[in-house]
Amino acid sequence: MSLHDVAVVGVYATEQGRSLPHRTALDLATEAVFGALDDAGIAPGEVDGVAVDWPGPGGHGTDGASWARSLGGPLSWVADSLLDTSGARGALKAAAAISAGLCDVAVVGGAMAGMFGPGATVGVGDPSEFTDVWGGYVVPLFALVAAEHMHRFGTTPEQLATVAATIRNNGHTNPEAVMYGKGPYTVADILDSPVIASPLHRLDVCLSGEGGAAIVLARADRARDCRHDPVTLLGGGMELAGGSYVAPPSYSEVGRLGERAARRAFDLAGVGTGDIDLLSLYDPNSFEVIRQLEVLGFCDEGQGGPLVESGAIALDGALPTNPDGGCLSYAWNGTQQMTLKLIECVRQFRGTAVHQLADVEVALAANAGSAASHYELAILGKGSR
Repeated sequence: MSLHDVAVVGVYATEQGRSLPHRTALDLATEAVFGALDDAGIAPGEVDGVAVDWPGPGGHGTDGASWARSLGGPLSWVADSLLDTSGARGALKAAAAISAGLCDVAVVGGAMAGMFGPGATVGVGDPSEFTDVWGGYVVPLFALVAAEHMHRFGTTPEQLATVAATIRNNGHTNPEAVMYGKGPYTVADILDSPVIASPLHRLDVCLSGEGGAAIVLARADRARDCRHDPVTLLGGGMELAGGSYVAPPSYSEVGRLGERAARRAFDLAGVGTGDIDLLSLYDPNSFEVIRQLEVLGFCDEGQGGPLVESGAIALDGALPTNPDGGCLSYAWNGTQQMTLKLIECVRQFRGTAVHQLADVEVALAANAGSAASHYELAILGKGSR
């Protein structure tokens, strides 16, 4: 077997919100898991692979094996580290397990709630001695990379703002988005918002919120019996430069992060950049979209700014990007915003997306970026029974 013999057969996204005080993480995760299985038409007892957050109560900490009782049977494979349960990384590892014969049906996903209630805060996790002392949380760390790119290549604030306005406007007209109805936004609106960490303005930076998501993967022969046409996992890649957010990054070190992973993914998929109909990219801020367009090979280094200024990432552009509104406007819910990237691709293949594009045959979903020091992507293809 290979990755091509594994398909995404079920998807589910819960409600998303800036704060969901009426929900718990376990409640949301359970809804996501069983919702994705129902979408696939697969009984819970058929699941023998789990890469899903276990937020408790009950069970054992974050141990994914805690899902065995809820699903109704023993498990053959689990993954339970933070990023192994999300997005492209989670899907690739689950697909590898299925390809190796370790399991037949796997669920990837999870949820977050309770982070933004009264008195709650969110950060990058464990203390980092080389960044915390300088106030180096996520936003200024990404800003360091953006500032160096602008200095080297002449990338402008207006080009960053074009990304933000384009993707935020997708969310403005998406009823499922946290920022639905909050726009529309112009480039001037983005530039007029307060600077959070130069060169990033508040509206250049993604929102934070709560919610859940899950996907189901299965062997291709099992996928043919599911409720929807299977979505084929054509290829993927990962690239890691070190621990996330543990040191101030520079463009020299992480500016091209993802380039090797992209070459591997395109080689495995047997497609080129000209075959991609949809981009579902990690957008913690507007600059990261520009950087990814370059490292993925859609333009030369330093030319991402002019590319977005040309209108390429708009819904009617050559490279429509984040039609759902992305992290900038649709949802950021901890690591499961990475899973939402895959869900948008599947919806586009099925013809059920809110902002449905025409003739989507191949899509690319990517997670994380430069300051995070890791990058994962998956290339998906529209399958048939």
